Amino acid sequence: MAGRSSLMLAICTLALLWAVIFLPTLGKLPLIRSEAMYAQIPLEMLASGDWLTPRLNGARYLDKPPLYYWLNLAALSLGGHSENTFRLATFLIGWGEVLAAFTLGTLLFSHRAGWLAGLVLLTSIGFFALHLQMLADHLITLSLSWSLIFLWLWWRQPRPWPIVGFFACMWVGLMSKGLLGMVFPLGIGGLFALLSGEARWRRFFCNPWAWLGLAAAALPWFVLMEIRHPGFLHFQVWNEQISRFLGHRYPPDIKPLSLLTFWLFVLVWLMPWTPFLPAGLAALWPQRRWPVAKADAAGLLLLLWAGATLLFFSLSSSRIEYYSLPTLPALSLIVARRLDLYLDAPASRTMLVSLILFAISLLGLLSLVPFMEQTCTDNRREFNGMFEQLQPLVYQAAPILAVLSVVLILSCWRRRPVLSLCSLGGISLTLLYFTFLSLWLLSPHLSDAWAGKIIKTAAGPQDILVMGNIEEFEYGMSLRYYAGRPILMVQRDGLPAFGFPLAVRENYLISPEDLKQLWQGPQRVFVLMDECAPEEYLSEALTVIQQDGKRLVVNRPFREMAPLHVPSEPLSLKNKP
Repeated sequence: MAGRSSLMLAICTLALLWAVIFLPTLGKLPLIRSEAMYAQIPLEMLASGDWLTPRLNGARYLDKPPLYYWLNLAALSLGGHSENTFRLATFLIGWGEVLAAFTLGTLLFSHRAGWLAGLVLLTSIGFFALHLQMLADHLITLSLSWSLIFLWLWWRQPRPWPIVGFFACMWVGLMSKGLLGMVFPLGIGGLFALLSGEARWRRFFCNPWAWLGLAAAALPWFVLMEIRHPGFLHFQVWNEQISRFLGHRYPPDIKPLSLLTFWLFVLVWLMPWTPFLPAGLAALWPQRRWPVAKADAAGLLLLLWAGATLLFFSLSSSRIEYYSLPTLPALSLIVARRLDLYLDAPASRTMLVSLILFAISLLGLLSLVPFMEQTCTDNRREFNGMFEQLQPLVYQAAPILAVLSVVLILSCWRRRPVLSLCSLGGISLTLLYFTFLSLWLLSPHLSDAWAGKIIKTAAGPQDILVMGNIEEFEYGMSLRYYAGRPILMVQRDGLPAFGFPLAVRENYLISPEDLKQLWQGPQRVFVLMDECAPEEYLSEALTVIQQDGKRLVVNRPFREMAPLHVPSEPLSLKNKP
């Protein structure tokens, strides 16, 4: 009974911490350009009544399977049309990931290790920052985490229901991001089975009823999509899965991250817990390679989880900063195991070495702002210059982090492990707070909500809205979402482009010549463009509003707008939330 009470207490404290961290952010950040499509597609599904085919700005969007859109559609139906509805749905997925880390840590080690795993994951910079965005990768992380829980449960005691759970998780992954949702659990599970040296794994991976159930649940959507849209399967499997991995996807992705930068993001995402990762890896490294002893099986599973996912994306030619999301729970469990051992043996010299790494990494994190700006600017031009706004935050965060770091070092020196852990928790919450302030300051650069709200208030039903400068059509969807109307996009140098052939009526890409004809035509045309437009006639146009390197211009006078506060200057720390 006492064990059950401590288990419930651990879950409740993690749930409370999750609520304290995420719920206050509701309504504070607009949907940024890279995530607004995950809100717009469910809206168009709801409007059309067609839940089968994802559509974006009126055109078929076949890049990803529909499960994430369906979940957001369900949230939309229950919570109403608002940013908070979509955000809360993503937050709940994040809670499922934290609960998975706690569950697996409890199964592999102890309740305390599980609680520490949930704490490390929940308070890491990457988990917090990326769960403030809607991403289908969250479902990949969730499904992979729970699939490995079922894998471990079956290894401990072979029964039918863990097999059902494992294959159900694969269905979630498959219906979220395609084959990747199956590659990770099968690859990690297969390697674990091979290194454990037990033949009974065939009953787990080769269960015909499990495969038939997966096929019955997943194939109907893929088959119906191929019937409706001939060529879909080739596009989905070859172009979006294999060609993307090989770097031959059409249209090409915007410049991917270098291998060094991708790994740097992994280390930054895990902060402030990154310095304890080497000690955690050493503590879990198996003593025997094959077959691995049962005592080392828990460490083997976590090492395979982290290693296989990072190796996969390291070999891929398409690397984006958030692709390392599925690795974070594994790294959190590795760190948590070392912290758990530290609480039992506070005299360990390993922690002192980790603290030295901690001080170095904390200073390095504060000095990485210029490098991060250059990296982001190389990928997206709208990042240019925006990081200058973050310098005051660095100056504010530095003394707080310095004081907490001194407390951490002294408590470790005096062998006060609980105080050390509290100091680490304080440092992590401080970093999360300033991470949120950074995202809040940068949000006008990353979202076109300000322009979309103006359009929604000022434009008439026959007016035309055009996105003037963009490389990927997905990045125009915050304007589409907030304007509440279809938009056109100007294609320059072949970008943006559609990977799947579309009907003429679906194509919303226009040439610069088409834009000029529209501009000189009888209809009112609003154009959102960079401040320096390539077309001279746009540079001299009537400016509706100008903000953060962009201008909203119009070719004809428009009706007066209802009162709407849209800041004409970048946000500053004086009016921070």
